[in-house]
Amino acid sequence: MLYYHLKPYSLSKHLWQLRLHFSQQDHGNFSLSLPNWLPGSYMIRDFARHIMTISASCNGLPAIIEQTEKNTWICQGQAGDWRIDYLVYAFDISVRGSFLSSERGFFDGACLFLRHNQRQQEACQLKISDLPAQWDIATTMPCTEQEQTYQTTDYRTLIDYPVEMGDLLRLPFTANGIEHEIVISGHFFEFDQQRLINDVQKICTAAMDMFAAPAPFQHYQFLLYVGNSIYGGLEHKSSTALQADRHDLPQKNGGNDDAYIALLGLFSHEYFHAWNVKSIIPEVFAVSDLNSEAYTRLLWAFEGITSYYDDIFLVRSGVITPAQYLQLLAKTITRVQQGSGRLVQSLADSSFTAWTKYYKQNENSPNAIVSYYQKGALAALCLDHYIRNHTQQQKSLDDVMRALFQDWCRRGCGLAEDEWLAIAEKATGLALQQVYQQYINTATDLPLTQQLRQAGVKLQWQSLPQNHGGAYIESLAQTKPASADLGSRFQPATPGIILQQVFNDGSAENAGLCAGDQLIALNNEIINDFSTQWQRFQPGDQICVHYIRDGLLKQTVLLVQPAKADTALLSINDLTLVNNWLQRK
Repeated sequence: MLYYHLKPYSLSKHLWQLRLHFSQQDHGNFSLSLPNWLPGSYMIRDFARHIMTISASCNGLPAIIEQTEKNTWICQGQAGDWRIDYLVYAFDISVRGSFLSSERGFFDGACLFLRHNQRQQEACQLKISDLPAQWDIATTMPCTEQEQTYQTTDYRTLIDYPVEMGDLLRLPFTANGIEHEIVISGHFFEFDQQRLINDVQKICTAAMDMFAAPAPFQHYQFLLYVGNSIYGGLEHKSSTALQADRHDLPQKNGGNDDAYIALLGLFSHEYFHAWNVKSIIPEVFAVSDLNSEAYTRLLWAFEGITSYYDDIFLVRSGVITPAQYLQLLAKTITRVQQGSGRLVQSLADSSFTAWTKYYKQNENSPNAIVSYYQKGALAALCLDHYIRNHTQQQKSLDDVMRALFQDWCRRGCGLAEDEWLAIAEKATGLALQQVYQQYINTATDLPLTQQLRQAGVKLQWQSLPQNHGGAYIESLAQTKPASADLGSRFQPATPGIILQQVFNDGSAENAGLCAGDQLIALNNEIINDFSTQWQRFQPGDQICVHYIRDGLLKQTVLLVQPAKADTALLSINDLTLVNNWLQRK
């Protein structure tokens, strides 16, 4: 067995002290390493850079440990009782990092625990000690009879249990007979605790009800850290690490505002990952050594389909109404449509290049890539309705997901690249190769208008300002004259605005403007309120623009172009069809 001991070294310096202890029976050299990335976050993170010091001893005497790669150390072999001591800097507030301060501690094990590369299948025991007296520990890691001591079957399991420490609010509940718990850390105001419990319980029940097989966990924990202007989540087998703005928590006597609905969507998304990613998983992820990138063209099926179901479960559970669901859907459709990258990159390619493109976006990303989350969710919607319409509503994407999970329960291994489609065809009895090629392997627009019409929903495109974002409407809106469009995303500056992203073939690009340009005047008037000043212009107007680039004052003429018809407005044509789709009785 491998024994890990974790304790704070300095709260103010944000340092963890770790010790790895084990007995070595032979005299051969062995290696230790930290993963370079962690499951669920597809970017090389180089966690080993946070190791401050490291030393080794064997039988109580100093032993040689030499770093040979960025994340690997070689120990000169000798039999005996080995001890590896090291300090790790921990000030990453994200769900994928390690954090330590006087107020809280958190870690994802991949950031902290050195693995013995020759003994990764052995059981691992973790002892946590010397925490501040008032701190509590929350994790689903199996505990032993010893205080604050935990044990897992192997290294890969060890790093699949995030741990939250500090002053914690625990909100337990039961869903389908399984114990769940929401654990909240951070600073927050009084909120409606019972409403949060009730809503998350309904969402969990809706997810479990979809799958015929037992849940892939015996108990489940939501670790939610609340702070200021933060948002994110990372899935694990029996828990998830979440973070959100403290104002997203439900207020007493409050309604379902957008922020709270978004928080519930985060709960729903990461919970569904217990089935789709932590159980159903690409083979390349399941066998990866976490040292280098693991490429798959299936991320759309894991993140995109999960993004489809996270909002579906909100409405299936009764937490939101069909109208509120369509509001969310309209915004997703609009975000995808507003990026010309959807016509450049397929979902399969978006999945494959996530490591270098999606997770390393730049000013040109809207023109070059498409999100396998957002367009993946829309592809899942289209697949769902294609299956429903071609099986006389007898089958749906639900059946595909159940079949995939049952396959995992039976085989216990990851999916090869061609197996997702094969299982989907078997589960539905349909030949899906052609539609799969259209939706997944080509960079074309999805047949959303047709598929939504067959589900009782009308999709109308409008030329509205980009910040409109899309919406659900009670009835079809009259077509409005196209508004003036700058063709850029920007941020306020003093004076004027700074262009952040310039869209292909838009007003800004055609005027020769670039990302980073600071626009300071329109028709010789200093920009002090861009939105108000821009509203004076109509498509076809020519504007003299003064701007600063590289410290120099420059000037150009900008021809105002109309906004593209890329804002989605959704309305209900047939409520019965909508309810059948969303399983609303």
